[in-house]
Amino acid sequence: MLATPPNRLSFSGHESFQCRNLWLKKGYDFAKANRSFTDEDAVVELGVGKNMVNAIRFWMKAFGLTKDDSDAPNELADKLFNDNNGWDP
Repeated sequence: MLATPPNRLSFSGHESFQCRNLWLKKGYDFAKANRSFTDEDAVVELGVGKNMVNAIRFWMKAFGLTKDDSDAPNELADKLFNDNNGWDP
C-alpha cells in the first residue's frame, strides 16, 4: 500500500481488485472467528490469493465494517452479516 494520510486507504498496482461478490461476508466470517488477515494461513482459509486477502481486508475497512484499531468486525458488520439475525446473512 502507498503511504497515505491517516484514515485514507489506497491500492497500488497488483492490489487493485474491485470488491467481489461475497468478499465482505467472507471477510466478516473470517474476522468474526478471531482470525487476522495477516495470519500465514489466511490464504488457505479464505480460499483466495495473497493479494486478494489484502483486498478483502481493504474493502472491509473501506466499507466501514471493521473497528478503527483492528480487523475485528464492528456493530454495522454484525447487523449486516450475522448468520442468526443479520440483515443480509
